[in-house]
Amino acid sequence: MTLAFVMLTVAVPGVIARHALGVVRAQHARSEASSQSLSAFQRLAVLGYTLQQERYVDPEGFAKDRLLYIDGVRSHVTNAERYINAEIRLISETPLDRRNRAKSIEEEVKQRAKLHVIGANLEKSLMGDGRETLWEDLVFEAIKVEEREAKEYQRSSIETFQSVSDTLFLTVSVVGIFGILALIWGQRQVIRPLGALWRGTREMAEGRYDRRVPVVGTTEFRTIANSFNTMAARVEEAALSMQRTNEELERAVARRTSELATTNRSLERANRLRRQFLADASHELRTPLSIMRSEAEITLRKADADMDELRTGLDRVVRLSALMAEMIEDMLQVARAEEPMLQTVIAPFDVVAATRTCIDDFHRVIEDDGGQIILTECPDALIVEGDAVRLQQVIRIVVDNAVCYSSHAPHVEVAIRQEEGDAVIEVSDQGDGIPAEDIPHLFQRFRRGSRKVGSGQGLGLSIARSILEALGGTISLESRLHEGTRVSIRLPLPPSGTAHGIIA
Repeated sequence: MTLAFVMLTVAVPGVIARHALGVVRAQHARSEASSQSLSAFQRLAVLGYTLQQERYVDPEGFAKDRLLYIDGVRSHVTNAERYINAEIRLISETPLDRRNRAKSIEEEVKQRAKLHVIGANLEKSLMGDGRETLWEDLVFEAIKVEEREAKEYQRSSIETFQSVSDTLFLTVSVVGIFGILALIWGQRQVIRPLGALWRGTREMAEGRYDRRVPVVGTTEFRTIANSFNTMAARVEEAALSMQRTNEELERAVARRTSELATTNRSLERANRLRRQFLADASHELRTPLSIMRSEAEITLRKADADMDELRTGLDRVVRLSALMAEMIEDMLQVARAEEPMLQTVIAPFDVVAATRTCIDDFHRVIEDDGGQIILTECPDALIVEGDAVRLQQVIRIVVDNAVCYSSHAPHVEVAIRQEEGDAVIEVSDQGDGIPAEDIPHLFQRFRRGSRKVGSGQGLGLSIARSILEALGGTISLESRLHEGTRVSIRLPLPPSGTAHGIIA
């Protein structure tokens, strides 16, 4: 009902305005056509008088161009006839009653016939030697008729437009009054309930399912409001139930996720320990085994070796075998532990004595390859708090790297000194050196230099750093490609332990 009223309110003024514009447009078109016909008759009269004057002023030229002038008259008559025919067509299309339309068309037909008479009489006057004046009377009569018609059409157009304007204004006024009343009624019965429903749906979309809309408006809106409130109540109940279910699921998923994460961490730690154990075992056992093998081979090659030399070689083999047993025990302890930890025994020991023992272990191996290892600088003694066995393990790793990563006979120099409260052990070689881009990665597990001379898994320096960190020390490395490498091992001296010895 409301929609029909709104459509009626909009349609009535539109229909009236369309009809009014059609009538005014038709009246204006007729006025324009009549004006064009009037202009055609006037041009024909002017042409006739001009030709008559030319006839008396220049008879010879007129006689010469007579046919051309007659063609001009015929052309003017044709143009005037076209305007009259257009006027007849407009009259037939104008929304007038049948009697007035027939009368207007009859008058225009008479004007067209009169036009032909005027044209024929004017041609006859131009062809003859005498002067014909009938065409003059007819053309003036036709001009008067067209002037009267043009004025009537203009006046009729103005009157029609005024009448239509008044009607349209009255219609718009009435429709406007009814529109205001309808707006007031719609505000209370339609717009307000629609606004309440819109707010309710928006709040529900935002998750506020406890909101309800007021039951107001027409019967249809009241029914919709009741249905909406019922739906909102059911949705609220379903949302609360889903929320409780989701919370239970989240708690269950959180428990299972935590359990899986714990299991995954345990598996990853066990796998990491297994890989680390195998890598450390292969690396750490390689150096003592190499020394033992070299010691045994050198001793066997000396056919004239005396008992002291054999006993010295066997002592080294036994000592290194015991060292390997300790390493294997440490690795087994690491493999069984939840986190990799080194077992260290912290006690005072002499850095110089521990270093000399490691150098003695490598003497025969390096010299057999045509190289040498020498102690260039050291005090008589230098006491630190730490684990002598672990320090010797670090020194063996460093010296073994110096021997393995040299493409010619190895030359290793070891120096021991006290510096800024630390005991410093420097191991220098003249080997192949290390590219600068590889140095930052050498202390990482399973990372080796790009110049892969020798064997190994890239674990030695990483293990050495782990040992020194457990002892409170540090290890650093400097190297130049094709010139050699220098490794510095630092252990802190005890506050009261400042031993100064003689430089050897």
